[in-house]
Amino acid sequence: MRAGFLTTLAALLITGVGITGCQSWRFPQERPLAPPLMDTSRQLEHRLRIERGQQAQNLHAVLSLLPAETRVVALTETGVPVFQLHQTADDLSVNRSPLLPKQVPTRLILADIQLVFWPLDSLRTALPAPWRVEQEEQGRALYNGERLEARVRYQRRDGWQGRSTLDNIHHGYRLTITPLQSQGAQ
Repeated sequence: MRAGFLTTLAALLITGVGITGCQSWRFPQERPLAPPLMDTSRQLEHRLRIERGQQAQNLHAVLSLLPAETRVVALTETGVPVFQLHQTADDLSVNRSPLLPKQVPTRLILADIQLVFWPLDSLRTALPAPWRVEQEEQGRALYNGERLEARVRYQRRDGWQGRSTLDNIHHGYRLTITPLQSQGAQ
């Protein structure tokens, strides 16, 4: 069961590598991660739904923010650990299941989570030219020069409280983040 889930997740996330080469998961200039938030303590449990083409996979994830530290733990719906990310100002460590292929871009998932939740100023500071993030009426858009890379749509104005959907146009997948439980203050 675990191997089947992880194989499906890997297939879902790396579909297209054979067609477009290994570059399909790499930005020509890899988008840098924003630093951990300095003035926030918050924990959010959520369901991640990753869709690519006709395939979809659900994960249970916990995002923990402490001053100068970010943690993401992702589990299968049956509780099997898939990956853990720990980010500080100086380091990003990834602990992944041995069954999860190395091609699955956990760093990109963290970058997408940051695009959904981080304050615009933090994102803008972290992005080198020609990258930029623009606020839209119901969300955000990430551009590399003039090319739209990803778009976030919020169910509510506060991405922490309602469902958020990120369409990663560059890589051709959708990430839907549905809060299950929120704790802490912003």
